[in-house]
Amino acid sequence: MASTAAFFARHGYVATSVAYFGLPGLPRYLVNIPVETIHPAIEALVRRGDVDPRRIGILGGSKGGEFALLVASTYPQIHAVVADVPSPFGWMGLGAGDEPSGCSWSRHGKPLPCVPPSARANRELGTEYMLHLPVVLRKLYNASMRAHPDAVRAAFFPLQRIAGPVLCLSGTDDQMWDSRKQCAMAMDYLHQHKHPYADRAISYADAGHAFLWARFMPPRETTSYRVGGVTMKLGGTPQGNTAASMAGWKTIFAFLQRALGAQR
Repeated sequence: MASTAAFFARHGYVATSVAYFGLPGLPRYLVNIPVETIHPAIEALVRRGDVDPRRIGILGGSKGGEFALLVASTYPQIHAVVADVPSPFGWMGLGAGDEPSGCSWSRHGKPLPCVPPSARANRELGTEYMLHLPVVLRKLYNASMRAHPDAVRAAFFPLQRIAGPVLCLSGTDDQMWDSRKQCAMAMDYLHQHKHPYADRAISYADAGHAFLWARFMPPRETTSYRVGGVTMKLGGTPQGNTAASMAGWKTIFAFLQRALGAQR
C-alpha cells in the first residue's frame, strides 16, 4: 500500500509500492499473476542515483508475502525479504468473489504449480457463506495442505536462490491460514538447502493475519472484516495485534539495517 512506502520513506528508505492485480492495466483477479510484474519496479530502483543496487529488499504481507518470496527466489537483485504472514509455496488463485480458481502465479506466461483447494472443505466453506456464518479460511487451507501433500512439495518456491536473509513474521492466532506453520516450513526448507544467510521466523502471541497493519488502522478492524454480509475472521485480539505491530515494525527495521545497512 502507498502509505507503507511513505512510512519507509520517513525512516530513510527509498521505497515504492507495486500493485499486481485489481487495477487498470493489471489482471482483474489474483489468478496467474506474472512474477515479471515486479521487474519494472526493480529496474526503476536500480536506475536511481540514490539507490545502491546491492541493497534492495522486499516486503509483502499475506498473498503479497507469498509473492515476495517468489519474487526474491526469481530476482537476485533482491538482498533481503520481509515475508509477513506468507506462504513459501504457491496456493490456488482467487477469482471472482474470491472463489478458488487456477493458480496464483505464472512465469513466462505459464502458470506455476500450486496447491488446489480441498473439495470437501471448499463445499463446507460455501455452506458457511450461504448461511452467513463467520468464516475461518484457515480451515480450507489446512485441509488443502493435508489433502494435497505432493502438490505442496511441487509448489514450493526455490527459496535457496534468495540472495539474502529472510525474515518471516506470523501470528499465533492467524485465522486466514496457518502462517506460523508456513513460516516454519520456510525455515525448514532454507535450513535443509543450506541457505547461507541469517534467516529468522518470529510468531507473535494473540496476533492474527493483519497484525502488522494495526498501527495504520483501528485495531478492532484487524481482527475481522465484512464482505457480502459475511464476517471474515482474521484472528488475534485488538490488544495483541497492536502489541505485535509495534514489536514487528521494530524487528523489521532492525533486520533491514543488518541486512542492507543503515539508510540515513
